[in-house]
Amino acid sequence: MLVLCFLFFACNPNEVEKSAKNSSATDSLVNIGGTNLDLSNQAGSRLMAANDCFTCHRIDEKNIGPSYLQIAQQYTLNEGNVENLAQRIITGGTGLWGQAQMTPHPNLPKRQAQEMVRYILSLKDSMQ
Repeated sequence: MLVLCFLFFACNPNEVEKSAKNSSATDSLVNIGGTNLDLSNQAGSRLMAANDCFTCHRIDEKNIGPSYLQIAQQYTLNEGNVENLAQRIITGGTGLWGQAQMTPHPNLPKRQAQEMVRYILSLKDSMQ
């Protein structure tokens, strides 16, 4: 999985770097957007790293789209929001966070999109 993550972000080596200090204990620790993510414990973060999410989004700063923390602060973690935001990932769209177009991901299974949303919305608690 880390190899896929590395290959995905190879065009921008500053975005993903494996932690060299603790590589024996943290083979799954990856720095994305300035935030260390343990990809072994978070199904949603693994899915996001394997897709194109970090092309437009960062954990704690706005890029093309809103940061994941902005999203987490805007929405409560409940099944209604998980369902709605997962659908937004699949269909794409514009207007909720400005005029930048969210790329649709029609081949992404709904279950995986929901897992990504659960992870994003859980960041609110882990960052406070």
